[in-house]
Amino acid sequence: MRDEPSTDDPPRPLLQIGEVAARVDLSIRSIRHWEEMGLVKPSSRSPGGFRLYSEEDVARIKLLRYMKPLNFTLDQMRHLLEIRELLSAEAETGDRESALVWPRTGQASDEDSGARLRRDLEHYLDRAEERLGKLRDQVAEVEDFVGRLRDEARHAGGAGPRPR
Repeated sequence: MRDEPSTDDPPRPLLQIGEVAARVDLSIRSIRHWEEMGLVKPSSRSPGGFRLYSEEDVARIKLLRYMKPLNFTLDQMRHLLEIRELLSAEAETGDRESALVWPRTGQASDEDSGARLRRDLEHYLDRAEERLGKLRDQVAEVEDFVGRLRDEARHAGGAGPRPR
């Protein structure tokens, strides 16, 4: 069971969408798209209608950002978010944000649920590892390209026409 926040704790500030986007290095458009698709929902809105996000919302968005380069579909993202929600449900209030993002050992309520959860997580792990390998190959290609540009830039100083 989670501890309720103490009345002595100052309320955590809510962030506007631009602040969230800057914090997690995403475009505002991505966050709005995920909201439209039902993957994330702002905790509140300001009197002027601005979206306001809690730290827990930011953690959820950060988890989605991790999935983005892995080419997970929206349904896969939604399912993995649900799994992370289940695993982080027992976290202490102050630890819930990090539990959503960083893997946590959770206990399923029964053996069937635990086996299904493990199977689903292994499936996503396999997909993520496969995509990570492809991303590493792409990074190696980009590093090679940058090296070639660097070499060309060094040698280009003497290659142009000479002033008269």
